[in-house]
Order: sequence, then C-alpha cells, then structure tokens
Amino acid sequence: MTSNQIEPPLPAFIEQRLQEFAGREGALKARRWMRPADVLMRVENLRCFKASRVSFADMLLRRIVRERWQIRMISAECGDDGAARFVYRIDAEGHSFSYIARAYPWDGIEKVGRRSDGADRDMFGALFVNLASQQRIEREFETFDIKAEGQMRTDSDVVGWTPANRSSRHFDAVVEALSRGEQPAPELGIAYLMRNGGFQSSGRNGTVSYPGIPEGHPLAHPFFADIFAIYLVRLVSIDLVNAVARRRNPDAAQLDISIARGLGIGNSSGQGMCVALQRWPHWVATWVTVREAALGYAKSLPVDAGSISVVRGSIESTIRIYAQTDPQTQDYVVANETVIENLTRISASLREGQFRCWGDVAAHVAEVMDGETSEQFHSVLLDVVPDFCDAIAPYFQIGAARKRQLQPAMTVAELREILRRNYVWALTADRTLAETHQHFWYHSIDNGEQRRGERVIDPHERFESFIDHIGLIQRLAAVLVSRGDKERAGDVVLDHPDLHYAISRVQYLDGLFYAEIRDPLAHRDFVPADLIRFFLASLGIRGSTPLSIRYVRGTFFQDQPLPSEFLEPGRPGSRVRKHENEVAL
Repeated sequence: MTSNQIEPPLPAFIEQRLQEFAGREGALKARRWMRPADVLMRVENLRCFKASRVSFADMLLRRIVRERWQIRMISAECGDDGAARFVYRIDAEGHSFSYIARAYPWDGIEKVGRRSDGADRDMFGALFVNLASQQRIEREFETFDIKAEGQMRTDSDVVGWTPANRSSRHFDAVVEALSRGEQPAPELGIAYLMRNGGFQSSGRNGTVSYPGIPEGHPLAHPFFADIFAIYLVRLVSIDLVNAVARRRNPDAAQLDISIARGLGIGNSSGQGMCVALQRWPHWVATWVTVREAALGYAKSLPVDAGSISVVRGSIESTIRIYAQTDPQTQDYVVANETVIENLTRISASLREGQFRCWGDVAAHVAEVMDGETSEQFHSVLLDVVPDFCDAIAPYFQIGAARKRQLQPAMTVAELREILRRNYVWALTADRTLAETHQHFWYHSIDNGEQRRGERVIDPHERFESFIDHIGLIQRLAAVLVSRGDKERAGDVVLDHPDLHYAISRVQYLDGLFYAEIRDPLAHRDFVPADLIRFFLASLGIRGSTPLSIRYVRGTFFQDQPLPSEFLEPGRPGSRVRKHENEVAL
C-alpha cells in the first residue's frame, strides 16, 4: 500500500461527515490516502484534473433531477430567417423564475464568442430572479435588440445574460436533416449546436450581484447560476433547431430525444481564469479539499464486485465522451486515444482479489500510466462513493463564504510562523532570473478580458493584475525580517500599506491545506491552458481540448438528462410548445 505519511487536516464539517460514513479508524485510513499539498498543488498535477460528480455542473444537475425542477416553454416565435423569441418558466424548490432567449437572424458567420465580440452574438438570453411579467419580458427583449454593448442595461431582477453563438458546422447540418424529415446522421459526430459566450452577471450591465440573490433561492449557491444558465442555453439550442426546421417545413422531423440528450453546449475559455484562481484562493482550497477528501474515502474502500461494476460503468460513459471530443492538437496534452486505450485496459483488468483497496489500484495506475489517465481514473473512482460526495457537497458553500480580513492585532512572530508553516515552497523559490517573473496579466479594455504581457517588451505593466503570489510572499517576508516579534500586523501595514493584501491573504488562508498553487504563474514557461483546464474541470466541462497555450474548449452537459426525463409524477408534458402560434418576427 502506498499512502501519505502526513495526514492533511480536514475542515470540521468534512471530518464529521467522514467519521459518520467511515468511523474513526476508517476516517484515519481515508486521510492517509489524501495527497500532500506540495505534490497535489503543482500545476503539472492540477492541469490533469477531470470533471467528476463533485464538479459544479454535476452537482447542480443531480439537484435538478432529484428535486424535479420543472422547465417549461411558455411561448415560442420563430421567423423564416432563423430569428426567434422563447420564454421559459422554471419551478424549482418552491421558487418560480423566468428565462427568455432572443435568437437573431442567422448570417452564416462563425463567431469567436469572446467578450471582445460585445453584443455581436447569435443569441442573448436573460435569467430572472423571479417570474417576470409580460411587460418586463418585452422590455428585456427590446434591450437585447439595441445590440450595442455600452447601451444595453438591465435591472437587478435579472441574475445574468447568456450570450451564445451557433456552430456553423453543426447547427445548419441538423436543421437541414430535420427539414427533410430525417434525424442527423450519426457520422456527423455532433456534440453541440451552440457555444456558450459567457455569463454576464454579478453586477455587470446592471444585473443583481450574487450576494443579492435571495437566501434559499435554488441559484444561491456558488456557480449554480452560471451553470444553470448554460443548461438553459442547451435547451434553447435544441428548441431552436426544431423551430427553424418546422418553419421551413411544417412536416419537419423534431430532434429525437436520444440524440438531443447527447448534445451539450460548447465552451471556450481563456487565460483570464488564471487571475481568478489567484484572486480567490479559498475557492481553490474548497474545490480541491472536497475532491481529495472524497477520493481519499473511495481509495480506502475494498475492491469488490459491486464497486467494480460501478467503475466499469463510469469508465464506459467516460469513454463515450472522449470518443466524441475533438482531437487533441497540442503536444503537451495526452491524446484522447491514449486515455481511451488506458481506461479500456483498466476496466478489462479489474477483478476481485487483485488489489486490496481502490487506493492500491489508483497507485498502480499512477505508476504505469500518464497523469491524464490517472486523474481521469480518480474522477471515475468518485462514483464509488456517491452518498459521501453528496454529504460533503454543502462544504462548497461553507468554503466559498470565507472572507479575507486583516487581523491587525496579530504579532509579527505569529505572521512569521504562518509563513514557516505554509509558505516554505514560496520562500525558497529562486527569483534571481528574470524568466521566473517574465510575464504579467492585465485587463484589456479593447478585448474586455485578461491578457498576458511580457515585462519590458509590452507597455501595459502599470495596469498589472495580481498573479505573482510568490513575489508577494517574498516581499512580505523581507519586510518582516526587520520587525520585532511583538510588533503588530497593523503597525506593519501602517508603514507598508502595499502589504495589507499580503498579510490579510496569509492570515485568512491559514488552515486551508490546499489553498495555494505551488508554481510561479508569471514564469516564462508557464502555460495558462494548464490552469484553465483545472478551472473548467472544477466547473464540470468534459472533453476539454486546448486550442493553444491560452485557450481551452470543451462541452457542458453532454449526454445528460433533459427536462422531459425528470418530470414530476402526475404532471403531463415537459414543456408547453406553441408551434401552431409561431409568428414571423
């Protein structure tokens, strides 16, 4: 058996749940399988993380299905040119709210879908906090039709806007097939019809801030609003191809639910995610702690016939996603074919008696296979402990609620002790060479998002966003050397106001085992796509494929249930369609 010599401390909430499931001795075994932060929090390992049942999309969808959310189309209008207006009503856990979508005439032009596109999108949607009146809905549609980024404003009754773009390859192919009365051919390999263009929310364009979402609302959970908005765009994409096809031919086929279920939403994310990870490190700590705690528990369990069956089933569904994913084109990512081959070998070799516990299997996989396969197997392994994953999921809200606040009364001696306890890796990092902090990030007004520049060469260094946590820690340590043990943190801040953030950061992260990434993001050789993949895996993207070192694409909700599959018993119909009342826009 290979396990850690040092047991990571667990938050009290997770420790209590672990002991409830495993007992004191079982909890001890599980913690021993958790990996040390100095190993796990390296970029080379984080980049290999894969979506799992503790990713946000998976957690939200399980909740939607378990609580039988009702998502119904209230009205639909579609024109000959592909323009459309849809209105949906969502009833969830005692709350009702609206979602509207406005599709624009299809010009056949493939759009990148970045923030720099502004209002030039194929579709805009709005997710409301509550039910919106017809008058309010019309006003929002009018706002979309302005199509000028600087002039489009909404009110705080809107959670966020959902811009999206058609896939020129997939959307047209499906519409043409349906218009002929046929289903799209399987060989087309269609994984999505539209691509997510971001979620404009939390105060942007006048939307409500996330803390302003009422307590107890189904979307008052970290990332649930964002992820649910993507799920709704998926529904719009399916409803839109059906509506456009029927507009062309009243006898057109409608997309078969088995095909629709296999469709997700395309997504492409850029290097600005790296800045978000540095800005909110307690998010990172929360995500990794939940995943690693669940994984430690799964690894501690015996390899028996029941768990083997679960793992094989999960591997089978995972392979289906890889088979539909665009080929990897970057040489720093393991090819999909290799991961498929490795997972197939793992599945075929599983049998009782070969290994004592799942941790031994995972250790063997890590030893003989690549890191991508190893982390994918870890994600599969979480399906062995579904009830435990659900039991510790509330910690996502607990961890996200942690606040950074300066503790001015803390002594310098206590600050130094925190640095010795948590930041030896940063204090011993060699920054004498320029290559260790060669890059910087800045918010580009022209592009509306974060960009990476090169020091000395690029002119925007004075607008630098925070990314260099290692430099920050070394600067703090250098100042503390000259201060007396009994001096207070507040006194240090008075003399060095620029260290307020550094001191409050190390203070509020103390006790979070997986809080800090152990590598310099400003280094010349750092690949932003590595951490983008980690972020997207935490959100729940499957089949992530780097387009370059700066952008990663993938799909949300591929091969996941549709609303008609989790209807409340006794309620007929999934969505109210009014095709007979469709009118040209």
